[in-house]
Amino acid sequence: MVHILTNSVCDLTPQQLEELGVTAIPDTIAFSPTEQYRNNIEIDPPTLYRRLEGCAELPKTAHPNLDQFMQAFREAAAAPGCTELLCLSLTSKMSGSCNTARTAVKLLEEQGFATPVTVYDSQQVSYGLAVLVKEAALLAAQGLTAAQIVEKLEALRPHVGVYFAMESLANARKGGRAGAIRVLAADLLKVKPILVFKDGLVSDIGIVRGFDRAVDRVVDIYREKAVYGGEVFLFHADRTGLAQTVADRLLAIDPDARITIGWVGAVIGIYTGAGCLGLAFRQK
Repeated sequence: MVHILTNSVCDLTPQQLEELGVTAIPDTIAFSPTEQYRNNIEIDPPTLYRRLEGCAELPKTAHPNLDQFMQAFREAAAAPGCTELLCLSLTSKMSGSCNTARTAVKLLEEQGFATPVTVYDSQQVSYGLAVLVKEAALLAAQGLTAAQIVEKLEALRPHVGVYFAMESLANARKGGRAGAIRVLAADLLKVKPILVFKDGLVSDIGIVRGFDRAVDRVVDIYREKAVYGGEVFLFHADRTGLAQTVADRLLAIDPDARITIGWVGAVIGIYTGAGCLGLAFRQK
């Protein structure tokens, strides 16, 4: 059986990952050289957003290092019934994680590691990555090989829609994550970009006046583009009440939608700050 691994930045909770039988290799969040936390092990999203309120400077993030990948691959391969490993990496256009994972595989092979390992560049992050990870886990449970799973992921990936809005772009600018967003003066102009994660990067696809209207537009995009009756990840950054309201609106549009509400994880939350809401779903 194929064992699925991924970065913790997929933003699935430890419980969700356990239910899927997926190993998440933790990314690191560093508030200082001496204050570092493993994502979803030593820090969670609510804690992160509370800490950001008092931060003059954003914490740094680091993807798993070579030793972490090698150890995770060894442990996964040792599980009973494991015949192959498939590691879904976050987008290589925003992180060196994919290359690090592939280097780890080469080093293990040089040491005689016998279990085949495939590293797949998801071209996604956060809940876009979660869509692919969950699909991979379900396919692995059906007995598909790593090559067969990758083939199906390649077909699915262009149809993963990830759309969101943020109350402020301040953290994105501070963290250098706003380069592909044209509306850099959005906060001053009191307009909000509608953002999409596609082809490995985030960009804007339009602007509206105010965050409420931005959320309305995200809901409209679901109405226009979604394959109804499927699974929807509704993600938020410390906006639980708003997320539930949007879930009710989605169910009014698509009563058969299977909605999972989740927090934007601590790694991505550094750049969104509190006040982000979006959707990840299969689109036409």
